Amino acid sequence: MSSPLRAFPLLCAALGLLAAAACGRDSGSTRVINIVTAPPGGSWYVMGGALASVINDAVPGVQAVAEVSGGAEENVRLVGTGQSNLGFVISKTALQGYQGLEPFAQPFSNLRMLLGNLDVGQIHVVVLDGSPLDDVCDLRERRVGVGPSGHGSLANLREIFSAGCGFTFDDIPPVYLPYDQALGALGDGRLDAAVLYVSPPIPAISEFGATHRFRLLPLTEAARDGVVAKYRYYLKTAIPADAYSGLGADVPVVGTSNGLMTSADVPEDLVYGITKATFENIDRFRSSYPTIADFSLEVAPKDGLIPYHEGAIRYYRERGVWPERGSDPGD
Repeated sequence: MSSPLRAFPLLCAALGLLAAAACGRDSGSTRVINIVTAPPGGSWYVMGGALASVINDAVPGVQAVAEVSGGAEENVRLVGTGQSNLGFVISKTALQGYQGLEPFAQPFSNLRMLLGNLDVGQIHVVVLDGSPLDDVCDLRERRVGVGPSGHGSLANLREIFSAGCGFTFDDIPPVYLPYDQALGALGDGRLDAAVLYVSPPIPAISEFGATHRFRLLPLTEAARDGVVAKYRYYLKTAIPADAYSGLGADVPVVGTSNGLMTSADVPEDLVYGITKATFENIDRFRSSYPTIADFSLEVAPKDGLIPYHEGAIRYYRERGVWPERGSDPGD
């Protein structure tokens, strides 16, 4: 789904580089590439700007533009159809796109991972402090904001609710609102809960906490067991107590890893150069957002859900961190 927020066409028109950037072609002596991120206010939007800055400074002859998008699901379609060169993605959404599984009507077998295990996205279920709800599975038949329609995290919520709690979106029913609007509706009493699938901390929740006392609902151990047993790409994890003011204790939930993908059609030398530049400027990239403070060269090549790009593999082999197992981890 194409997002009305996408600013890239307007920017490129102003620069006279639309055609070049959309396809990653040369514009004179400069190759222009675009990086699709997510709506403003989240981690990918910030990381994308930082990565573009690193590329522009450290990869000769390349100009990178970070672009607003609808998130993981849209990014898969944009990269898979060649409209974008790089995109942030939930790893399991990349797998669904690669295999042509729902919500995708066709496989995008050209998808390739570049940076794996950037951070972990986690389910956040926000309720007001006085809410009678105790855990995520109490959401049945409640008024729940689940994020904007078409957002890539919706598939995650469906899986968690179904495998962990035994209900579907039809049992809520869901209210589709951007995260900030859902939190506003929660604060006004128009919703019982707002559900976000993000890497903590996220500014929208921190800002909400400045004016409202809130809690984050946990997943019970039985619910977490149900999710990870059915879907191999989920991890048992916890939202740290220090992620948000007043949280008090870690909140047990489940999550999935996030990464940066590209297409097999993007030239090997270009992907090699981007990978090399990222790790030669790793402190600068990591400082852009708290959730990637622990991202490292050692974990980057170990997201085995889809194949890695040959340019990235070349760099990881040079650095001695590629997991040589006789085949690509994504095979």
